[in-house]
Parts: sequence; structure tokens; C-alpha cells
Amino acid sequence: MSPSEATSDAQLQARIEALERKITMLDRDAAALNGQMEQISRDRIEYLQNVSHQLVAPLNAMKWHIENLTEGRIKDIERIRKVLRSVYSQATLAVHLAKNFALMSNLEADHSLSALKEPLQPVDLYRLMVNLADDFQPLAWDKNIQIKVIDQPLKSAPEVLAIKPLLSQVFSNILENAVKYSSQGTQIVIDGSHDTGARTVSVRVKNSGIPLSHEDEQHVFERGYRSKDARNLYPAGTGFGLYIAKAIVDIHEGTILASSDESGKSVFTVTLHVDKLMGKARQRGQKDSTAH
Repeated sequence: MSPSEATSDAQLQARIEALERKITMLDRDAAALNGQMEQISRDRIEYLQNVSHQLVAPLNAMKWHIENLTEGRIKDIERIRKVLRSVYSQATLAVHLAKNFALMSNLEADHSLSALKEPLQPVDLYRLMVNLADDFQPLAWDKNIQIKVIDQPLKSAPEVLAIKPLLSQVFSNILENAVKYSSQGTQIVIDGSHDTGARTVSVRVKNSGIPLSHEDEQHVFERGYRSKDARNLYPAGTGFGLYIAKAIVDIHEGTILASSDESGKSVFTVTLHVDKLMGKARQRGQKDSTAH
């Protein structure tokens, strides 16, 4: 064999080996992708099962209560009032879960204002929290929990610029968690503050129940995260409520934090800007007007 032929054979062999290495790497990457797809599929199935379980529970409760009322099995007026209150609270929970389910795909697709059709508008956070406290109070009564909104300084704080339905879902998710994980006979306290220098308004929701560890504080807003205590108390939870809340707050360029105060209460703090999104509100208004 001539030197040139030997060189040619060596080059061919080197190319073959390089191709074999690439094939091996591609096979490894494909196997990793298949593993990820299988995990995503398992996660999706588990999420749908959990959502289905959580939706069926309040719907079944409402069906049972309504059946008792229509069949005339309950005669006492006070008991009828309690049953109707329970129906209202279960309906509130079902609507809340359905909204979270609908929001998941939208927020996963686009974490920005660009894909959202609702207008930015001034929102009175004090009035919003009073209304949400009224909505969730029947659910809290089932555990003898009182939801209290502290008037000042939140009542005197300026309105914030936001997409109101989304902001309502943020605080609904926080309140639903507070009711779910609070201990019997405790109180959920909502207060707030206004930072005139930063032009922000903060809302705090405090509850007594499962304490937040340092690890919880770091990870509680991650997709699907649930603490061990939360899983033990409610095995079928999705862990998406606070993830959705953070995604919405991020859209509004605000902040959401989880912490524990000196008495061990869990504290969720949402801080929003009074007028930082004003330019985006004008841009969205121009787009909406040209569309018509």
C-alpha cells in the first residue's frame, strides 16, 4: 500500500469514527429528549387528575346539598342557611379552580402584556381585597376562620394600574391557600402600605397554619412546588396557584414574596406600581382603537 493510500484510509477511518461519535451523541440526546417528553406527559396526566379531583369535590358537595334542599330533607331555617352558605363557598372554590386551569395555558404561552386582551385600568386594592374577603369568608367559616381586612393605610393608598381580572386571581390564589392551610379557629389578616417615594402599594396576607420553612420561601412560587406538610394535608393539590400568582405579578412588573413573621405566621406580600405601566396602557389603548 502506497503512503497516499494509507493516508487516505486513515482519513476515512477518522471520519467514520467522528460520525460514530456524533451518532452516539445524537442517540444520547434523543434518549434524553424522550425521557423529558415522558416526564412531561406524566406531569400533564397527574395535573389533569388533580384538577379533576379538586373540581369534582366541590361540585359533588353542591349536588348533595341541593338535593337535600329540593327533596325537603332539611326543615330547620338555620340549617338551610348553613347549607346555602356551604353551596356558595363550594361554588366559589369551583370557579376559582376553573379560572386557574384556564390561565395556565395562556400564561405558559406568553408571560407578557402583549398576548392579553383585557385593558389596564386603575384598581382600588382595598376595595378588591374587601370583595375577595367577602367571597372567601363562607369557605373560611367551615373552619371557623375569620378573614379581616385592616382599613388603613391600604384604604387611603392610590389605585394601581393593572389588569383587574388577573390581579383578582392573584389574591384569590393567595386567599384560597390561606384558608386551606390555616388552622381551625384562627384569623387571616389582610393589610397594606403605600410607599410614596417608590410609587408602589403593597398588600400583605397573613395566616396561621403550616409554617413556611426557609426552603419553602425560596421555592413556593415554582411550578408544581408543594411542601411536605402541604402534600400530607392535601395530597391532591396541584401546586400551581402561587406559580400562577407570580406569573401574573411578573407581567405587571411587580413583586410577590413569601415569608414568616416573628410570631410564625405565613406572610405573602404583593407589591404593585401605581403608574409604572402608564405608557403600556396608552400603547394598548392605541392598538385597541385601531383594531376597531
